[in-house]
Order: sequence, then C-alpha cells, then structure tokens
Amino acid sequence: MDTVEVLPYDPAWHDWFLEIRSQIWSKLHDLIIDIVHVGSTSIEGMSAKPVIDIDVLVNHWNDFPLISKRLETLGYKHIGDLGISEREAFKLDYTIKHAHNLYVCHMESIAYRNHILLKKHLQENPEDFRRYNDLKINLSKSVFSRIDYTRAKTNLILEFLKAEGLNEEEIKLIRKENL
Repeated sequence: MDTVEVLPYDPAWHDWFLEIRSQIWSKLHDLIIDIVHVGSTSIEGMSAKPVIDIDVLVNHWNDFPLISKRLETLGYKHIGDLGISEREAFKLDYTIKHAHNLYVCHMESIAYRNHILLKKHLQENPEDFRRYNDLKINLSKSVFSRIDYTRAKTNLILEFLKAEGLNEEEIKLIRKENL
C-alpha cells in the first residue's frame, strides 16, 4: 500500500518552488506565460504532502513539442496527461533535491482553473481552509492509498469549486477525471 504523508505547513516549500521555477524559467521563458505554484504547499498554513505542484502555463499548444524537448534537457520526461484534459505531466528521470509534480497546462483549461480557484477559495475562506486541512490530516492517518486519498478529497474540492463559479459541466468533468 502506498501511504500518504501529510506534514504541517513548511515555509521552505515556497523557496523550493522558487528554486525549481528558476531552472525551468531559464529554459522556457520565451515559450510560456508563467510558472505557478499550486496545490496545498502553495497555501500558507495548509498541511500538505511535501511535494510541490507546479503549473507551467501556455497560451496555445503549438509550442508544446519544443517545450517538451527543452524540459528533457533539464532531465524531465513527458508522461502524458494522466487522464486530465489539457494538462501534460512531466517527471524527472532522477532523484532530485525537492520532490515536485510538473504540469504544462493551457491557461484557460479547467485543469489550471481547478488548481487556481481551489487555492483562491482556501485562502479567502478560513472555515473551508480548516475543513480541508482537517480532512487531509485525517485521511493521511487512515489506511488510504494515494488514489483513495485523492478520491476522498474530491467531493469537498468540488463543493469549493462550485462556490467559485465553475458550472455543472466543468464540475462533472473534474469529478470524472478524478474518480
């Protein structure tokens, strides 16, 4: 069984993101819009798995082959969309100093909007921040696999995304892709 480790917030996570971002930005700055720290490690005070989630934003997919090739020069390997529309995942071929997930996303994609709207919601709603933080801690203490952990968070995340204005079609797509 693949256990899930959730740790109290660590301010070093922001520094880790900046270090990783700097390396990627130096190779891609002319092809992309931005590199954004998303996920729980990007939210001050939130407990999280100590893995940095990073979205590399593109305006269109025409440059994706070149982006992928340049990421290869940094040691990244393209591993596909992992079942999420308009989001391409990459992993490093070797062990690195800071564990992270790297995604190339279209800036208008539901995948990116999901990430950024959840972050916004949790930063602006203290009660929902607490509910989500408590759920993550409690789930990590249970006998859950990583897949079960992600699935068990989905309904609460969808509640927050709906509050942020995602429509029913978008909610259905996110539910389908995450279950």
